[in-house]
Amino acid sequence: MIIPDEAHMHDLGVQLAHGLASGEIVTLSGPLGAGKTVLARAIIGELGFTGDVSSPTFAIIHEYDEPGMRLPVVHADLYRLDDPEEIEELGLFDNRDRVLLVEWPGMGGAALQGADLEIVIDPLPDGSRSVEVKDKRKRI
Repeated sequence: MIIPDEAHMHDLGVQLAHGLASGEIVTLSGPLGAGKTVLARAIIGELGFTGDVSSPTFAIIHEYDEPGMRLPVVHADLYRLDDPEEIEELGLFDNRDRVLLVEWPGMGGAALQGADLEIVIDPLPDGSRSVEVKDKRKRI
């Protein structure tokens, strides 16, 4: 799908949030400035977080779990990892009662290949974005 601007990227995040369930892993891939954090911010906000959502690039992990949220969220940015094995030290998979949003999943190696939703964002020359959503969840 083609997303023309940031407002529509936000709308996509809101839509995706409605279908998320506890324990699901969502990966967000694309180059710097593609809109990964915009999408994550919309998902986290729609799940009920009312504060500021910033990129976890330097902290690597931000956790969102406040009263009133439909689901708690862990938002990780693996851009700064030097080795895929470092993902084990982060404890991302220790608690499966939350949604895990991961930017730069390729830096996590094979550990994230089983993501429930894989979202790939590619900037286009006109400023819009090509977004591919692969839903690997098995729903009855």
